Amino acid sequence: MLRSWIRLFVIVLAALVAGAVGAVLWLQRGLPSPSLLESVQPLVGATVYARDGRILHAFARENRVIVALDDVPAALVDAVVATEDKDFRSHWGVDASAIMRAAMRNVRAGRVVEGASTITQQLARSLFLTPEISLTRKLREALLALRIEQTYSKDRILELYLNQIYFGHGAYGVQAASWQFFGKHVSELDLAECALLAGLPKNPSGYSPRQHPNRALARRRLVLSLMAGQGTITREEAARADTAALHILPRSDGAGLGAYFVEHIRRELVGRYGPDALYAGGLRIYTTLDLDLQAAAERALENRLARLEREAGYRIKRGDATAQAGGSEFTPYVQGALLAVDAASGGIIAMVGGRDFRDSEFNRATQAPRQPGSGFKPFVYTAAIDGGYTPADRILDAPVIVPGAGAPRLVRTRDGVVEEPTDWIPENYEPGFRGEVTLRYALKHSINLPTVRLCMDLGPQAVVQCARQMGISTPIKPVYSIALGSSEVKVIDMVEAYATLDNHGIRMSPYAIERIEDQNGRILERHESRSREALSPETAYVVTSMLESVMVNGTGWAARAWGFDHPAAGKTGTTNDCTDAWFVGYTPRVVCGVWVGYDDRRSLGRSMTGAVAALPIWTEFMKAAHAGLPHEPFRRPSGVVVRRICAETGALATPDCGETLDEVFVAGTEPTEMCPAHDRGGLR
Repeated sequence: MLRSWIRLFVIVLAALVAGAVGAVLWLQRGLPSPSLLESVQPLVGATVYARDGRILHAFARENRVIVALDDVPAALVDAVVATEDKDFRSHWGVDASAIMRAAMRNVRAGRVVEGASTITQQLARSLFLTPEISLTRKLREALLALRIEQTYSKDRILELYLNQIYFGHGAYGVQAASWQFFGKHVSELDLAECALLAGLPKNPSGYSPRQHPNRALARRRLVLSLMAGQGTITREEAARADTAALHILPRSDGAGLGAYFVEHIRRELVGRYGPDALYAGGLRIYTTLDLDLQAAAERALENRLARLEREAGYRIKRGDATAQAGGSEFTPYVQGALLAVDAASGGIIAMVGGRDFRDSEFNRATQAPRQPGSGFKPFVYTAAIDGGYTPADRILDAPVIVPGAGAPRLVRTRDGVVEEPTDWIPENYEPGFRGEVTLRYALKHSINLPTVRLCMDLGPQAVVQCARQMGISTPIKPVYSIALGSSEVKVIDMVEAYATLDNHGIRMSPYAIERIEDQNGRILERHESRSREALSPETAYVVTSMLESVMVNGTGWAARAWGFDHPAAGKTGTTNDCTDAWFVGYTPRVVCGVWVGYDDRRSLGRSMTGAVAALPIWTEFMKAAHAGLPHEPFRRPSGVVVRRICAETGALATPDCGETLDEVFVAGTEPTEMCPAHDRGGLR
């Protein structure tokens, strides 16, 4: 019996050994040679193309200057080892204990919070030409690390690594990084500067001392603490270095056309492929951006905001020396954003995230949640039309009190201070009341009180659901004040939601990249449209028709006076105290959203409405976007009918009705009775 067990054990052990040997042999097939590290060649960065094939941007080609290990300060070597691989001198290329520690931490956290790659493994990784992340790749990387350790001394591995590693802003290797950030040879770096550089490779963009100085300082403090903990410097030396100012050289690169769009692309690519592929992989990025329209968008926004600064007498203007962001993502001068997409595809054709990318890289078109004011009203009216209302239905413009919907007030009781609900009493922007008005009239003139009443009839949850399915992604509380735009939204979401109306109820998310090719022309990915029906074509068309009235003789009429005469639909938006000014509108070809305001939410000034501050920017851009194009009406679906109605009652018009108009209805909701107020001939 014992012999049988021994025989079985030997067979299993042999099978395991054979399997392991086979796996190692299979993994070794095609492994790069460690000798390739001796011929480090600068690699080509990604090139970004506009939709017509013109080059929009070329990411910095690899900036690398090779230096010998003897020229690198010992403090920088110690800092890198302490931060990246404290057991570098003792392991054979793979640190089993570090792998176990990382695995335990990741299991406890339920996600990946710590890696275990050694310096040698990171060096091995640079020899693979694809950004693939898989178990097989990690195993091949480990095998190559063992080969590197067998081929080179520890000092040579460190030298190769220090000349290979990426520090951000296009700088590869310690010498390029030293020139990039400090303007000096690496041998001249002090302890504080060495610690700062050593902290960057883990996340070059996230710890960038130019973009995120506070994060960079915190990261430097951690590196100094690790060095002190490992005995390469004293606690006193760490404390002194921690008090040193950054003294980073100012950025010398200019912000070219479409800088916010390029940064938007960069974030997407780094998230999917990593910085190495972007800055050294030779990728070709084909985008949706229209260079000519991008230039028109930047020109329209800057011209209007500069004029506002002059006419409104704003204290701080963009050109002032005191107007720079000073390391913050926000600026003290008035800001704006514009995003435009192709109506049919959702491709972004213009993106302006702010007035000057060099002052602030914060993208207000994609990252800034702001209150939309009346720009949110179309969602109330869309929910209504979708629920069976018609543009001819009448609703009361009169004072309304919404019980318990006001801001809570503090009341002192025997049990202490408690919050007590208050009633909300909304008001119209302009004084006075109009009595009964049609839904079309209320939206056209952006009257608040009928919109609040409509939201009360529908229920705020129905409005929230409608906004969600059309494209709004930011949190929206189902409260009555959303009727007037109390919940914050992003420009990109508003454009997507309005585009749903323009696109016959089909929702298509805005996108920036058409396809990505490697340096040999092989397609790595191609955009695939993911459309879904958010609304019926009939609902989308009826609401579009209502928003067309805004442009004809409503709050957006000035666009016609300024020369934009193509069929268009849109809506102004203005918040309390004129803190935010919006205009979002569309034609059958283009959807465009514009926001104007201060980053710190100061008032733009009295009467600085969406029609005054944002609509002129939208108009100038749309004139450029439609130059030379034929006038194209919105296509009416077969499920929408037109009826001539009495403007006073909303019933079918009779010959005796005074003012009449043609109104659109979702089939089945149109009026069937003749006007009772003017039916003298008994036509009913």
